Amino acid sequence: MVVKRLMRMFGVGGPSVRTELTVSRAKPGGKLTGTVEVTGGDHQVSIGYIALVLVTDVGVQGGLLGDQSTGEISRQKVVEGFTLAARERRIFDIACDVPLETPLTRAFGQPIAGMNVGLRTELEVARAVDRTDLDPVEIDPMPAQQHILDALTKLGFQFVKAHMEKGRLRGLPQTLPFYQEIEFLPGAAYAAQVRNLEVTFVATDRKLHVVMELDRKVGPLADRDIFGRFTVDPATLADTDWRGLLQDWLAQSTTRKGPLF
Repeated sequence: MVVKRLMRMFGVGGPSVRTELTVSRAKPGGKLTGTVEVTGGDHQVSIGYIALVLVTDVGVQGGLLGDQSTGEISRQKVVEGFTLAARERRIFDIACDVPLETPLTRAFGQPIAGMNVGLRTELEVARAVDRTDLDPVEIDPMPAQQHILDALTKLGFQFVKAHMEKGRLRGLPQTLPFYQEIEFLPGAAYAAQVRNLEVTFVATDRKLHVVMELDRKVGPLADRDIFGRFTVDPATLADTDWRGLLQDWLAQSTTRKGPLF
């Protein structure tokens, strides 16, 4: 998929930028690639740098990556300073690493409504930075995440939506000040005991940490939140019965006490 964006910088007569992504869809831990084309305006300017910033909506469901609700996932300088003559055209190959904690924008083969991740191209001219250029990108689950999601659907849970929350989860190696919650509704087997289930992934280069929040019915007008936590080792991913493991946890969590992994 090729994504193109043309940006006129710093008013009439200023330089312009065209970002073209040849790879705009990746998994956490992957790369986005393309080119940035910078064209000079009416006069020579000094470009301080070109940076790629991966951003997402935080705390606003269904947002449009507006400045007030934007969370920065990563920032990478891809081109150092240079002088751009009037009308000069420069093209740079770019690559942007997708951090392991990048939220998913796709699940079960389709886009997640309300989840937005974008790649912003920043160009610094005379210490002023334009941040208006934003290209949408798509983030698919990595294999370990996909195993967990598939196991839940095999247990009858139905994916509903996902959103970003500000804050940090205690005891996890989280590096970003926000995290994604992926919400499911229970199937027939759990509908009498469970209102919904939320899943959060925190990935590192060695393990995937999974947090589950189960909203359990304990009475006609009362609920109780049950939390589960466990880690996924990619080396043993294929050898683990994730459906059985989750089924056991759900069976215990819908009893009176509800254990914590």
